[in-house]
Amino acid sequence: MQFQGRLFDLYPLEASMILWVKDEEGGLRRLEDPLRPRFSARGKKGDLLDLFHFLERGRRAAGYWWTRKRDLWSGNEVEVMEIELVDSEQYDQLPRILLPWEEKMTFYNCDIPLSQTYLYERKIFPTGRCIIEVEGNRIFEIHPDPSESLWLDDGEISDLRTMELRMNGMRRSLLLECEGYRMEMETLDLGEIERFIKQFDPDVILSDEGDATLLPLLFSLERRWGTSISWDREPYPGKRQVPPKGFSYFSYGRTYYRAPAHLFLGRWHIDRRNSFIYGESGMEGVIELARLAKIPVQRMARTSPGTAITSMQLDRAFQEGILIPWRKGEPERFKTAWDLLVADKGGLVFQPKVGIFEDVAEIDFASMYPTIMATHNISPETVLCGCCENQKVPEAGYSICEKREGIVPRTLKPILERRAWLKRMAKELKFGVQDSPARRNDTLAGGEFGVTHHPSPLVGEGEGAKKEIYNRKQTALKWMLVTCFGYLGYRNARFGRIEAHEAVTAFGREKLLQAKEICEEEGFELLHAITDSLWIRKKNLREEEVLDLCRRISEATGIAMGLEGIYRWMVFLPSKGNPESPVANRYFGLFQNGKIKARGLAFRRGDTPPLVQEAQLRMLEVLSGTKNKEDYQSKVPQVLELLFEYNLRLKEGRARQEDLTIGKRISKEPNEYKVDGLTALAAQQLEDFGIPIHPGEKVRYVIKDALSKEKDERVRPFPLIGPDDTYDVKKYQELLTKATEELLIHLGYDVKRLKEELKGFEGSK
Repeated sequence: MQFQGRLFDLYPLEASMILWVKDEEGGLRRLEDPLRPRFSARGKKGDLLDLFHFLERGRRAAGYWWTRKRDLWSGNEVEVMEIELVDSEQYDQLPRILLPWEEKMTFYNCDIPLSQTYLYERKIFPTGRCIIEVEGNRIFEIHPDPSESLWLDDGEISDLRTMELRMNGMRRSLLLECEGYRMEMETLDLGEIERFIKQFDPDVILSDEGDATLLPLLFSLERRWGTSISWDREPYPGKRQVPPKGFSYFSYGRTYYRAPAHLFLGRWHIDRRNSFIYGESGMEGVIELARLAKIPVQRMARTSPGTAITSMQLDRAFQEGILIPWRKGEPERFKTAWDLLVADKGGLVFQPKVGIFEDVAEIDFASMYPTIMATHNISPETVLCGCCENQKVPEAGYSICEKREGIVPRTLKPILERRAWLKRMAKELKFGVQDSPARRNDTLAGGEFGVTHHPSPLVGEGEGAKKEIYNRKQTALKWMLVTCFGYLGYRNARFGRIEAHEAVTAFGREKLLQAKEICEEEGFELLHAITDSLWIRKKNLREEEVLDLCRRISEATGIAMGLEGIYRWMVFLPSKGNPESPVANRYFGLFQNGKIKARGLAFRRGDTPPLVQEAQLRMLEVLSGTKNKEDYQSKVPQVLELLFEYNLRLKEGRARQEDLTIGKRISKEPNEYKVDGLTALAAQQLEDFGIPIHPGEKVRYVIKDALSKEKDERVRPFPLIGPDDTYDVKKYQELLTKATEELLIHLGYDVKRLKEELKGFEGSK
């Protein structure tokens, strides 16, 4: 029997891969595809045969054969032994089993998640349309529907039934919502949760903190009370696997924590607080990356965009018969101190001129680094390839292979084309429902600000909704393209090499300098430039001349230069410690269309209380109605009026506790802090209460009395706040004043002057 459907979920179970497929009528079918995982090994034949016999004696291996495949680094074909295992459980244990044999041989394709390997082999992808030959529930053949294009279509599963599961923090109750029906439980009743799930049978369960706290709590109650909830659709799940513990990691100067993943079988669980991709681009962005990367949707939601680009590279290697090494074996070549000084510079930055400016245009390169990698054939195996001597890389003088195209550019080119197509489709539509989630706090329209909010699970119908879908998908691709450059220099990346990373930044510096020189030749003054963006000005500049400038830069550099927008006015802020020193990433400006773009302001920072965010956003709303510098200055009294209004709200005790919460990440275990800072004290209180906190997790708290001699009275973690708890009025007034200073400092209103203005307001009132 043959039928068509869209792949919803998949996971290995014993000797089969389980697939859940939505048929054309919307029904969900569970199918089994017999599966015997394979991996490859290269070395002396005697050693390889010893390895196979060892695995065979342990009832792990079912057979082997000799084959020839391509080596990534040399591009040459090599002979390897391909070993077939008896089931998925043996495959999961391979990293431990093969460790003692690693000195004698090299292993390939042995640690890729089985669900991904299955998708690579069958050339299908999550939510993609498949044609399936089945008998009963057993698959005999499955292949993608040739009428569906992964790169130019936008087809995916629709009509997903979504349930929300979250805690109401202030009331400490559990909320369940599905299809307009809402149930709130102040006392947990597992039977009621089970009946709710059985009644609606949701395809997707969205949670907040589900991975870190909510599901572990419910699972522990299930074990304690000897009952169970039908989280899975799998009829033979066996004992629920306890996921590995979460882990803390250090990246770009900050410590992060990733909670353990609680995945359901045959149903999706997405923890919105544990998903960067969902937060930036909604469910559409998660599905977009899952399709392209061939990673199951639940796992894609919890991984980084870098994992997605790596999976695409793995898929490309798989299709081309390239061996994927277990461990990266290409070391960084030796460099002298002078070599490092010349090559290891990173992106180019021109510090901005501090102050407010009119007639400013912002122009930027489209996907600059990924485009450089694609057009200049930059890949770990092509940079310093050994077969070409052309010294193509500026400054560094590295050679780039001219005989073969690298795996990285081959992977990036269709992604760049896909994103361009999505942006073009969105542009052709007249209007959108809302700004893209990734831009919600970057570009603001007067009166439509939002401090915090989750993107809707799935956008509805209509032209505006379609535009929003395209924007969410291209935003997801943007983040994948951004991280692909970082992974190129990541020491443990399978397809990474630091010299390739240095080559990209060298080309980037050269192209930014070219753009700067062309701007100045055309009579524009450079105000600021950073990596791939430039802010330029000219008196009475016109959009047409800026677009002509962009075309000339595009032709000269080979990378598309676009106009981000023209500002009525633009403010570049100084350093907080030195009013004379500029800062590259603190600025805000008003576009001609009335929208404000901001970087580095208080409302964009996660550690700013919502009340202060709201106040600054309202001040920006006032400024969004100005036309020039003089008009800006005329609005200062209205901004000060807002400062007085919020100060008075704090002083009179009318601020809600949830609007005063400050969220900060801890960088170490709570008991390891030697200085009793507010964040450390809040984390220690949570630990004492029995709520474990890990390095990299955010601690939310309210400042009670920052100068109290009693440590416990200085701060209160948000989950432990009681109705009688007060807050430190002066501390919050100070935060509010500093947020106002950011908007007025270029006009001479520092904190001291703002406090004097407040006294004047109080006297006049």
